[in-house]
Amino acid sequence: MPNSSPGRHSNRAFRLGADDLELETSFGSFPTPDPLGHLLNRDINEHSPLILERIREESEDDTSGPLSVESNTSSNERLPASIDIFSIIDDSEEWKPTARFCRYEWDVEGFDNHLGCAHVPIMPMETYQALQIILGKVIIHRHVEFCGIGGLIYYIEKNITDPDFPNLGETIKCLLENRVAKVEMDESKRMNRRMNSSSQSLHVDQSISNPPARIPRNLISEPNNLASMDTHPERRLAPSKSGLRFGASFVRPPPLDFTDSDEESDQSPEHSILICGAVEEATVCRLVAIRFEEAIVMKDINPKRKKPTRTLYFLLGPNLPEHSYLDLGRAFATIVSNPVSNAAFETLRYPELLPKAVDRFLAETVVIAPGKILSKNYISGEQVRRVVNMQSEKKERSTSMSVVRPSDVDVDIEKNETKKEPVEVTGSRPYFLGMRQDIKNRSKYFWSDYTDGLNWSMITVVAYMFAVTVVPTLTFGAILELGTQGALSVKSCLFSQAFSGLIWSLFAAQPLLIMSPTGPFLVFEKALSKCAASWDYDYIEVRVYVGMWLFLFTILGTSVNCARFIRYVTVFTEDIFCCLISVIFFTEVEEFLMRQYEENPIVNLEYYTTKAANCTGDPTSCSLPAPNSFLIQTILLVLSIAIFHYLRQVGISNFFGRKLRNLCNNFGGIFAVVFVSILYHFLFSNVKVAMVQISDTQNTTSYMYGFLVIPKLAPDAFLIGGSFMAAVFLYVLIFVEAEIPEQMALRNKRKLRKGGGLHWDLIVVGFCTLFSSFTGLPWMCPAAVQSLAHITACTEYEKTQRGEPKKIKRVLEQRVSGIATYILLLAFAFYGHFLAIPSAAIFGVFFYLGVRNLEGNQMIQRASLVCYLPKNRGSHKFLDLAPFWVVQSYTVLQIIFVCGMYVVKSKPTLGVLFPLFLVITAFFVAEVLPRVYDEKLLEALDEEDEEIDKNEDEESAEDFYHNVRIPV
Repeated sequence: MPNSSPGRHSNRAFRLGADDLELETSFGSFPTPDPLGHLLNRDINEHSPLILERIREESEDDTSGPLSVESNTSSNERLPASIDIFSIIDDSEEWKPTARFCRYEWDVEGFDNHLGCAHVPIMPMETYQALQIILGKVIIHRHVEFCGIGGLIYYIEKNITDPDFPNLGETIKCLLENRVAKVEMDESKRMNRRMNSSSQSLHVDQSISNPPARIPRNLISEPNNLASMDTHPERRLAPSKSGLRFGASFVRPPPLDFTDSDEESDQSPEHSILICGAVEEATVCRLVAIRFEEAIVMKDINPKRKKPTRTLYFLLGPNLPEHSYLDLGRAFATIVSNPVSNAAFETLRYPELLPKAVDRFLAETVVIAPGKILSKNYISGEQVRRVVNMQSEKKERSTSMSVVRPSDVDVDIEKNETKKEPVEVTGSRPYFLGMRQDIKNRSKYFWSDYTDGLNWSMITVVAYMFAVTVVPTLTFGAILELGTQGALSVKSCLFSQAFSGLIWSLFAAQPLLIMSPTGPFLVFEKALSKCAASWDYDYIEVRVYVGMWLFLFTILGTSVNCARFIRYVTVFTEDIFCCLISVIFFTEVEEFLMRQYEENPIVNLEYYTTKAANCTGDPTSCSLPAPNSFLIQTILLVLSIAIFHYLRQVGISNFFGRKLRNLCNNFGGIFAVVFVSILYHFLFSNVKVAMVQISDTQNTTSYMYGFLVIPKLAPDAFLIGGSFMAAVFLYVLIFVEAEIPEQMALRNKRKLRKGGGLHWDLIVVGFCTLFSSFTGLPWMCPAAVQSLAHITACTEYEKTQRGEPKKIKRVLEQRVSGIATYILLLAFAFYGHFLAIPSAAIFGVFFYLGVRNLEGNQMIQRASLVCYLPKNRGSHKFLDLAPFWVVQSYTVLQIIFVCGMYVVKSKPTLGVLFPLFLVITAFFVAEVLPRVYDEKLLEALDEEDEEIDKNEDEESAEDFYHNVRIPV
């Protein structure tokens, strides 16, 4: 009997029935007789299935309709049933495990009969057609009382009969008896091996009655020694043996049973066993279903399956020339295990439902037309998903992946549904309404935020979050120190993150968000530093006035519930902003390399000879450039980029486990900086390069102002007005940077139960900015990537079947992990001065952060379509709604905005104006674009890509940079 389905291993076209003419066609043959129908004793005029007498009278609750099921679970929430398939070996009638189904299929593979990877089962359509014929004569026995395997065998022999298959009961009885005998024999052999093994004999009572005083060392490796010493204590023992032994004791076929039961992840409510194959003296095919009164663990026939079995299926018959019983069994298992179609199999109450279940299953089946498939690329997974999700797309849009908008105040603790702001019923304006609701909703969980954090798993969360936050902070701190001429340093950046993070963890309504330096803040700080220098003001004092104005703006904005305006910041604006930040990152790296080249040029020997001859004793004139310095720094920079990139490739591959791949995928910069730093100190330490080092003393700001910045000069009107305008632009940045992570955290798919604070948290960010301004520390705000990493680290998942999407069990919403992480960062700021990191490693990570920032950027993806032929541009909704040039005109508008923002940012006196473009683009989307483009086209172009999260499964690594709307 064939052991595999041609549907899994061939591209041939399949035909039902015999093909006597052997026509060389691809799409069928002339009408032929129906040998399967003859074998099944099918009568065209007879449609009633064969139903034998019931075991007992049905109760009153059995009078429900034909579509009733035992549970109240809806079809959408129904879990897949699991079913194990055993094939009958022709010569010995032994059961051979072949597959397991739980919506997906696992084939039995290898020498040890292990279960392979989960995959979508593929069968020819004729197999399902043959299965429909077989189900027309199904034999069902319900409510069978299980009184041991012997009682079951006796019951089958006496009660299962069929006029067309007289010895059906006897055949099933023999199969069960042979199986029980085989299982008992395997168990006996296993026990004998255990009893006879020397290592096990040391722990059994009958090993040695009077053991000698000294047991030789070779006793441990020689079988049967203890038993022989018991009868012959003076026998001389054979020498110790080592190495491989070939023989029955080492190389023996494993028992024909499943070796990978995966019991913990099997959450299916029903488990069944299907035995299929050809038997002697059979003239027709029959499917027999025996459903027990209660599910029982059948150790006598499936010893390694600990999950209770509810139904036994036997698919038996004569040899079929055109069909494989394994394929018929696989086809039957796909229907039994499928959540959509298994309602009829949960009760087996009405046998006529079984053919209908096949019809329903086939109605929702995606069909691939027969014929030779020249390339696997022709079978597009995207197209298959598009067809499968066609019916449920509208329903999923309204429920899954919904983004909490500013009009949504909080998340309900019981139903995880968003609650709308109450309608104003009085004449007064609801000032601070959102803030009051945030405080009210979150205050009742204040103590639980600490008690929930008293969990041992928080130790790993804290260690993980410290590792993923310290390197970005060092990176941005190093760039900030260069951009502000030392006014802000790496150490001050660590201090600011620690203090701002502690304030956030103690008082914020969503403490799982992580305070960190971000790209937009870095650009704004550098631009403000250049403006202050051009205005001839002290940059540190200007920051104090900007911080005071900003805190006032956050209070005023919260009073009028301005968080609702975030809905105007759409994908159009986010793509432009992300692209601008990436371009700035690239230019920063280019400026670093050019600066290093100017300091250490690579020129001929005459240059160095002349410079050495002109040395007059002055240290500045006698300092010779080091040409190797520029070369080594370039190599280190490229190496850090390569390590970050290839760790990203590991993250999206199938190497290692999901947690390690997540770490490599999202935070490969940590490993890149560590490896490049170690490489430099071991191999190139004699070459002087630019270093990022945490100072062991306070920064220059502390020497000038102490721990509190008090302006030394009275402010004039220009300083007040300039700081006012700078605070307006900074408020736009803080508003966007704070609200987007809040929204992403409150998505339904993340299962946060305690809600958040779209309004109150804006005031907390404003206070953190005010605190940093008066202490001369860099400004911080919630960082999207680190925040999602923190939420993911605090998430516990349920065990699921392989291939099934991961299911969130709960999220530990607490404040302890954040507080502990910021305390570690504070300690690192004090005692991290022993670290010396090459600046090239930091700038390499900085460069690749710009690359990662563009991942998922729809503007870049649309622009890249120009390089593709029309047939290779893929399936996009906007391409179905408008010509390609219309779509690209939308992209050109975005590129124009990026260029304009970069030009403004490059001007020393206008650099702080670049956040103003956020407001301009939001106005452009709301007022101008609807007048130019069709409404449906604009919706398709300016919507968030939700396919990323829909297609995540248990094993895939989550790409935070790809999923975050503004990554850095």
